Amino acid sequence: MNKLFRIYVFLPAIILLYWVFVPFIENMFFSNTELLDNRPLNEKPTKFTRDFSKDFEAYYNDTFAGRKNYIKKLSLYKFKLGMDSGFSISGKEGWLFYDSGKIPDGYTLVDYFGRMRFSDAELRKMAEGLEKAKAYYKKRGIEYYLIIAPNKEGLYSEYMPDYLQRDRVSEKSRADLALEYLQKHTKVNIINFRDVLARSKDKFGINLYYPRDSHWNEAGAYLSFVELAKLMRKNGVSNIPVKPLRKDMLSENGYYLSDLNALGKNDDIKYKIDYLSGKDGKILVNEDNGFFEVYENPKAPVKKTVLLIRDSFGNALKPYFDKTFAKNVFAHNKYNKRQELDRLVAEYKPDIMVDEAVERYFDRLLKYSELYGE
Repeated sequence: MNKLFRIYVFLPAIILLYWVFVPFIENMFFSNTELLDNRPLNEKPTKFTRDFSKDFEAYYNDTFAGRKNYIKKLSLYKFKLGMDSGFSISGKEGWLFYDSGKIPDGYTLVDYFGRMRFSDAELRKMAEGLEKAKAYYKKRGIEYYLIIAPNKEGLYSEYMPDYLQRDRVSEKSRADLALEYLQKHTKVNIINFRDVLARSKDKFGINLYYPRDSHWNEAGAYLSFVELAKLMRKNGVSNIPVKPLRKDMLSENGYYLSDLNALGKNDDIKYKIDYLSGKDGKILVNEDNGFFEVYENPKAPVKKTVLLIRDSFGNALKPYFDKTFAKNVFAHNKYNKRQELDRLVAEYKPDIMVDEAVERYFDRLLKYSELYGE
């Protein structure tokens, strides 16, 4: 009895000490270099400011040794107990959704519920910023495009759990309404991919987003690329192929390791799209753990250079850009800073700049007036 009592008393303390100190000790010899999502690691603060403790905590939370394994194990236990994993929401028919209410990486639930709206002042600020962006690139002989991918939660809302569906007040998110405003009050090339994806999601007998991942799949990305190609052709890019997706262009291509799947299984289907097959380019530069890449393709039909500023959704677009354009510069949104943009434009001299963002990062447009101010 005494032994069982001692175990009962000390076991929680032992577990707590394990979770706190084992990663700390491991971090003396190893470090984490991979996240569950596609974003840069928080960097170690080098200057002592009043935000030092907060910045160091963010750095340590990203980089402690074994972070990915700990999160996956904890998510697995919660999954087996029928609980939300802590970074995902369990939907209907096995679908999983990103829980931005618990992980501060975008605003998927804010967008989904449809209650929050951008103010008139914020909309005017976005419009001003986009006009400055367009002017910045036009001055340098570059055509500017803004493309927005919808969150999975809104596009496949029928798979969200009932208790969240009941709290949804509008099918139009704040980004949808803001894009309508920006398309009306600016002369910028803007595409909201929600329209084409919503029209097409039941057309081909497959999903356009991975059921157990937060991203679109190859088919969803291709449908969106075709919309961009149509607009580019309208704007004078005469050699760009516009090949609408057909069922016979689709074939299964293995399985995808999903970022929300607590079981760690590769059970989301990948697809191969028959688009300019055999005309892939080659990678010239791969730096910063894949956050900066340069591709060259002399076989591409469009002899132009493209700069793509992207988030993780841009990864699925890269093969289509590579087969279409002679040179592509793929830079993660971490490079979306004035000094970096000046450098990339001066070094690579792009003809086209494509600014891609998923809906949950849409509010970054509020910073564009300062970013592109001359």
